[in-house]
Amino acid sequence: MPSLHHSLIDNHPVAAFFIGAYAYTWIISAPAVFMEPSWTAAILIYVGSFGPPVSAAIVTWLRGDDVRAWASQITTWRVGWKWWLIALSLPLVAAALISGGIFAVRGPVDFGQALPSPLVVTGLFLFTLVLSGGLNEEPGWRGFAQARLNERYGAFNASLIIGVVWAGWHLPYFFAPVTPHSSFPLVNQVGWIGGILTLSVILAWAYNSTGSVLIVMVLHAMANTADVLIPLVPDEILIDGVINERAVGIVTAVHLVVYIALAVAIVAYYGRKSLARGAIPSAADIGGTHS
Repeated sequence: MPSLHHSLIDNHPVAAFFIGAYAYTWIISAPAVFMEPSWTAAILIYVGSFGPPVSAAIVTWLRGDDVRAWASQITTWRVGWKWWLIALSLPLVAAALISGGIFAVRGPVDFGQALPSPLVVTGLFLFTLVLSGGLNEEPGWRGFAQARLNERYGAFNASLIIGVVWAGWHLPYFFAPVTPHSSFPLVNQVGWIGGILTLSVILAWAYNSTGSVLIVMVLHAMANTADVLIPLVPDEILIDGVINERAVGIVTAVHLVVYIALAVAIVAYYGRKSLARGAIPSAADIGGTHS
């Protein structure tokens, strides 16, 4: 009878990676669900958020693959100026379109209010790059799973599979009072799931085109950071301490429509199979010695 190591990790590395990412994150972050907001709860959430890269590294090592080759994707920066421009500016374009869209439907935006200072925006970007969607997620979702699922399902279907798993991985965050997810109204939760799926398509396109986890980390971090540049009016979203679900629904719907449009445009131009003009990274490219 084959061992668990042989049957699961050797023959089903992506499934093993998914299980490991969930186990690490959920076990470490679980105590925060029962704690009031505090530094201890926040530390548990952020340490637990490194489940994807930790699991990817362990599965790579257990399979006898090259951990250094897998990790080298995090420092792959020579991808051409075009991709740096896309990673840094595409989310800004999306934020501008979202702002205009909310204004067009008379949603809660005010273009006359001051935007966050460059220092605040830079700090948020660096925080996100390391602790909230960049280094703590992308070496796993894109750097490990994407290339392997590309080979079997094609890039578009692979990106959606990862998107579903990625969304589910966040489940403890919706119950931990220290996280913003726990205060999402229902319409925001539904929109957030849709946003994860569309962002997964966009990130797959960037990864498949460059083979660089670094570019994907930057794009992901910019997507999170650019949202603070949308000039929302807090007093129209939270009225007398109560969330205005209509206002939140408008913001969520416009945000989702813009990102769906970007994802559809990418798929329409590049095709469902590859999402990229360049060569799609294979398991061998990221350190795999056997399938």
